[in-house]
Amino acid sequence: MKFPKTIRRGVLGVAVAFSAVSLLAACNAVVPNPADAADQNSSSGATGLPDRIVDAGQIVIATGENTVPTHFLKDGELVGFNIDIAEALEKELGVTVKLVVVPFDSLLGGIAAGRYDAGLYNVSDRADRREVVDFIDYANSGSVVVTRKGEANGIGTSVDSLCGHTIGVNGGGNEFSILDNQKDACADSGTEPYVLETFQDDGATRQALLSGRIEAIVDGMTATPYMVSQHDDEMELIGKLEGDSAPLGMPVAKDQPQLVNALKAAWEGLLESGAYSEIAEKWSEDALVPDEITINDGKGL
Repeated sequence: MKFPKTIRRGVLGVAVAFSAVSLLAACNAVVPNPADAADQNSSSGATGLPDRIVDAGQIVIATGENTVPTHFLKDGELVGFNIDIAEALEKELGVTVKLVVVPFDSLLGGIAAGRYDAGLYNVSDRADRREVVDFIDYANSGSVVVTRKGEANGIGTSVDSLCGHTIGVNGGGNEFSILDNQKDACADSGTEPYVLETFQDDGATRQALLSGRIEAIVDGMTATPYMVSQHDDEMELIGKLEGDSAPLGMPVAKDQPQLVNALKAAWEGLLESGAYSEIAEKWSEDALVPDEITINDGKGL
């Protein structure tokens, strides 16, 4: 697979066109209505994909462009762990994977509405999100705590240790939900609550930490350890946040059981062939590789 050197910006995102996995602006993505009941019971050959996807010759998957090392721009190309996974899934599925760059906070709604077939966006599989979408759980996950080098000031891996401090999280992310729901823990222990500052992407959160605007970052273990390794003279990885172990999942609209099962089979193919482990090793994401692929945190459809 070759990526071109030029980037064409569309209305909703940066479009990177390439031969096997292609990227286009979200506003130009045309996806048939997933509620078409005929598609749900149709057969589509060895891959098990719905006929509407086989007939179109492509599956539309939403992703991002600003999280290293999973999906980010480098020298005008969209690269990263998720991008390589998309290429590998394309081979397993037998149709073109068309990647669409969208904001994280519009991901699940867009999938539920049928604008995208699925997502590759480091999304934690949580019970509240399963009310909107189903998940193919493909990676171990959790959250980690990061401070400035040598400036932990009592901040550790427990939620209680964050009390009285200003903590940076990505808006709409898993970490925001976890910490926002546990603010009462500080009052229960008689300490000042922590203050949550939200940011649009990892780069903005990192700059806020280094500038002193926040005292710590709580972010996913998918990308954060890599980021710290690139700034280990300025940042320190304190450890994994206690009590957070939700797997990463590929979201799919809830009325698409055939697609869920087809994607699960494709992920299993990558896991069994060793292709998954090779991609993970390339991006220093070895800790993500699970023992098995499950649906909805093992609960099934």
